[in-house]
Amino acid sequence: MKYVKYLALFIMVVISTTIIVTQASAHSPRYMKLKYSPDELKVIILHFTFAPKIHYIYKVDIEKNGQLVNSELYQSQQRLIFVIYKYNLTASSGDQITVTAYCSLFGKITRSITVT
Repeated sequence: MKYVKYLALFIMVVISTTIIVTQASAHSPRYMKLKYSPDELKVIILHFTFAPKIHYIYKVDIEKNGQLVNSELYQSQQRLIFVIYKYNLTASSGDQITVTAYCSLFGKITRSITVT
């Protein structure tokens, strides 16, 4: 009977640790879509998190034709699965816009579009 209690306690500790580690595990943003309309850039980022105050997109850099034009810092993630950011940006036909999003714990994602 004594061993059953210890075994049950051990199993509970292992399960609890596994759940906590899984929720806090870091991964980079998985997907990014860029959409440019006149004077506005819309950035949609897929970044799943259970802890949006600790594990979130903390920085987004925007480059136009290879030059940094905007760098935004964030302190949390508003949604658990994806985030949508809108930026004021003026670009002409043929300009290349590159966006890099950085995870607060691990990794980054970069995507580019050419304005038509």
